[in-house]
Amino acid sequence: MIKYFLLSKKIHRFFVLIVSSLSLIMAFTGLLLKYPFISSKLNFLDLGMIRYVHNQLSPWLAIALFVMAITGIIMYISLWPKKPQNLPKTNL
Repeated sequence: MIKYFLLSKKIHRFFVLIVSSLSLIMAFTGLLLKYPFISSKLNFLDLGMIRYVHNQLSPWLAIALFVMAITGIIMYISLWPKKPQNLPKTNL
């Protein structure tokens, strides 16, 4: 079980970085889509390009979040304590 935990931990850390990066980009493009007067000040950005980037990144963010959640669940389950075996009974 420790091997699964360590592998999941490595994958989880990698996907944390991916999710963080994609979330920042999605937040920025979402902000520009919500408030178009901001993008009007930036002449090199148009709403069509911003919408395209936002729509193309959203499935990748969902996949990365899903993988991160699965590896987190694997890490959580792999550390569940086992039932103790062969312990002497004590009379209190």
